[in-house]
Amino acid sequence: MRPTTLCMLMLLPALTACGSKTEERLKTIEARLAKVEQAADAHKAITLKPGATGYSMIEGDMGRIAVAIANIEPYASGSRVVLDFGNPTAARLSGLKAKIEWGSNDAKGLPMAATNTQSLLFTAPEPLPPGSWKQYTVDLAGVPPTQLGWVRVSGFDSGTVDLLSQ
Repeated sequence: MRPTTLCMLMLLPALTACGSKTEERLKTIEARLAKVEQAADAHKAITLKPGATGYSMIEGDMGRIAVAIANIEPYASGSRVVLDFGNPTAARLSGLKAKIEWGSNDAKGLPMAATNTQSLLFTAPEPLPPGSWKQYTVDLAGVPPTQLGWVRVSGFDSGTVDLLSQ
């Protein structure tokens, strides 16, 4: 056997051990990255429950906006929901948009299968003033108030940002 081949054979176990340690470190780093991504996405979608008090904060391109359910009433074959949007910034937001999904809960209070989920793309008909709350009405078809278990808001886009001039 040539000396080079013999040397390679002797180093093979050491190189294999390095590879497994590298793989282990890579898996650890990937797991940590997944947690960071999950934390970053935590406020990109919020789920509101009818009857719950308080508000949730949704992350958008201009920062966070507060959203809460103000009122729910029957409308056609579904629900008319009034959402409170709170703008903590000093900018007026015109044409804000969001994806709104809704559905029912099962007997245990858990969201029903995705087949019962409905959605729409919402565009605010009026600007959201700076430093204040504004109510927007959204009609959610197919689920009456007695069966409405949740409303999810995601994909929030602030639209046009207008700063006040002095």
